[in-house]
Amino acid sequence: MELGLVLPQTGPTASPALLRDFALAAEESGIDRLWAVDHLVLPHRTTSKYVLGRRPTVVADGWLSDNLAPNYEMLTTLTWVAGFTSTIGLGTSVASLPLRNPVLNARQLATLDAYSGGRLVCGVGIGWLREEAAAMGLPWDHRAARCEEHISVLRTLWCSPSPYVEFHGEFFNFDPMDPRPRPKQQPIPILIGGHSAAALSRAVRIGDGWISAPMPTARLAQLLDQIRRLADSNCRDHATILKVASTSARTVDELGRAIPEYHRLGVDHLQVVLPPLERDTVLAQVRQIAGMKT
Repeated sequence: MELGLVLPQTGPTASPALLRDFALAAEESGIDRLWAVDHLVLPHRTTSKYVLGRRPTVVADGWLSDNLAPNYEMLTTLTWVAGFTSTIGLGTSVASLPLRNPVLNARQLATLDAYSGGRLVCGVGIGWLREEAAAMGLPWDHRAARCEEHISVLRTLWCSPSPYVEFHGEFFNFDPMDPRPRPKQQPIPILIGGHSAAALSRAVRIGDGWISAPMPTARLAQLLDQIRRLADSNCRDHATILKVASTSARTVDELGRAIPEYHRLGVDHLQVVLPPLERDTVLAQVRQIAGMKT
């Protein structure tokens, strides 16, 4: 089982200096992948419910800013990290597709994958924060269908053998255009995030894998079982579906005790979210976690 870390790109301790030291320590220690998270807008007040916890919940006024600012942008951060690392994998966890134009997104992701030498995987989802889309003047209706078509646009631009590529869908349309640069990977792996029945179905139908938010291992086991049943009903070998779990273990010792359970459940990659701590403590934890790889 691989081990990955979420970059400290958001929150009160986030800074370019810490990001650089964190990423280099992770690569030097043998961590498999660095993940960046995605929020383009941190509204003060929201009526949208966060749907990935135990129950849908409206966050308190100012909570997003208090916990996630400063909020360094995901793809810019990953591109910068790609420039001073050479071997460690990179990932989005997860990109909210309703906030992005698919043509621009395809170009940015292909560029990052090419610059990094093929080190990128894309975790994507339909998002939960309507206020983000409103602030950016983007549609929120039919977002599940829009996201599936967005993924189709990405793969068309990345993988079509034609020198000029066109696309005519329900939501996105463009006439023949030059798609270059192509990503180094053909295509970049796409992991579908979300815990709903629709999200799990989407992961099996059109994803290269599934990526979860942090949750108790008992609930994770139930969702992984659903993934396996869906794979069987779609005539797909569930072993071909990359399974990425996430944990925000409070201590490194707690993580060490939990890792065997994730391995037993068949998780392919465990993404670890570290709490915002002082620099030297965080870097020491990075090295400790790298020593837990199985």
